[in-house]
Amino acid sequence: MADAQDLDERRLRVFDALQERSPRLAGMYRTGIAILQSTWPDGRESARTAVICHCMRELMNGLPAVLGDAAIPRPDPSSGALMAKLPDLLARHPEVDLASEQDSIPVPRPVARALGALIAAVAQERGRNRANAASLVTGAGDSRHPAIQQWLDAYQFFVGWAHLDRNHEARTPPEDAELAANIRVVEDVIEVRTTMFFDNLHSIEALLAEINAPVEEEK
Repeated sequence: MADAQDLDERRLRVFDALQERSPRLAGMYRTGIAILQSTWPDGRESARTAVICHCMRELMNGLPAVLGDAAIPRPDPSSGALMAKLPDLLARHPEVDLASEQDSIPVPRPVARALGALIAAVAQERGRNRANAASLVTGAGDSRHPAIQQWLDAYQFFVGWAHLDRNHEARTPPEDAELAANIRVVEDVIEVRTTMFFDNLHSIEALLAEINAPVEEEK
């Protein structure tokens, strides 16, 4: 793995800021960058890309709790945990044929409740991801800010290439320039969140609120 001194000045700032707040996340970032800067033999492009993207996905997943103003925790149980229970549940109800051509398929109450819980968990996770991104990227709850979508697009990029059973089978792994461009989105957010920008912004907002507060007339 590359040493910290092998990072350029900007990436060293990002690494140091992460190291101060979460050595685990700093390690994921440093590992991803070290592999990006390395050359692997032909035939290992998919493995190299997957490791880089896994590191960046884990970094992005951990940043809201470290840098965000109010990170929303993952639902418990998660959609993945609920989904893992479905095969065993359906095995206990062999009369249920979800592939039936009928317009309406009756299911036992336990199956209906399990499906309902899974759908609710997925919806909650989607809202959580966007809300956490809004808190992290903008320092506020404005989930419609254009920067939020840029962050989410970068996250989906890393998720898609972190798994060998997804994009790797049908597409050529991305060039380093594309990897670096998506990493830059993450680095930009880390730099902004770890400088005085948001502290100054909050101070200005508090000052403006005090200035604009209605003044009670003396009696």
